[in-house]
Amino acid sequence: MDEIKGICCEVKNCVHHNSDNSCTAGHITVGSSMAKTTTETKCETFQCNENCNG
Repeated sequence: MDEIKGICCEVKNCVHHNSDNSCTAGHITVGSSMAKTTTETKCETFQCNENCNG
């Protein structure tokens, strides 16, 4: 798997999360295009892994 250098990801239930908090997606997309605060942003590349509930 490709690791994106410089990206720290703490979302342990994402299929792209690596145990050293790196991202293995190869590329990421971050939204929204009109965000004004960090709480208004999100990783559009997120995919739930087998540990997701519901």
